[in-house]
Order: sequence, then structure tokens, then C-alpha cells
Amino acid sequence: MNVIPFIDVLLVLLAIVFVISNFIALGKIDINLPQASTMEEIEHVKRTIAINDKKEFFLDDAPVSREELVVKIETFSKEDVVTIMSDKQAFYEDFIYVIDLLKQNSIDKISMVVKK
Repeated sequence: MNVIPFIDVLLVLLAIVFVISNFIALGKIDINLPQASTMEEIEHVKRTIAINDKKEFFLDDAPVSREELVVKIETFSKEDVVTIMSDKQAFYEDFIYVIDLLKQNSIDKISMVVKK
């Protein structure tokens, strides 16, 4: 029995595990934030919605589809403070889509993340 193909498969699986575990361990979504000259620190952020440059949405660091985002935003309380992080290369349409969803559900405490 030739074990070399078996070892090749194991090495590929090991590489996949390393790549995925790195993302899980860091828990970081790669977003290139736009810059602003002024900023204010927001406390008591309850929910975070992120939009990356690939038109992908993340709710509290977990990837969600547009349909899932609609359902989950409907469960938010009107008192929740929602922070939106949008990549500077993300489409403005996606940002407005999230704002519109929040407004439809009467969520007015919205902040945007930028880097100074």
C-alpha cells in the first residue's frame, strides 16, 4: 500500500485546520475602516454589524446572510445600541440597507466605527 497519497491528504487537511483555527482564534473580521477627523467613544454597545468589501455581513462577529440579518434585527430591542462597521471599499448601498433595516425596526441608537 502506497502511503504517500494518504500523507498528502493529511497535510492538506492540516493546512485547512490551521487556516480556519487562525480565523477562529483571532475572531477578527478584516475591515479597512474609513478615517474621520473627529470621533467619540461609545459605551454599552450591545450589537455590532460589520460589512466587508466582499458584500458580506457579520452580526456580532458571526457571518450572516441578508435574510438572516433581517430576522435577527427584528429581535433587537429598541433600547439596543447598534454599532456599524463598514469597510471603506464596501458599497454605500449595503450600509444604507443596514441603516434602513434598523430604522424600520425603530432602532435609533446607531453609531458608526471609524479610525482617527
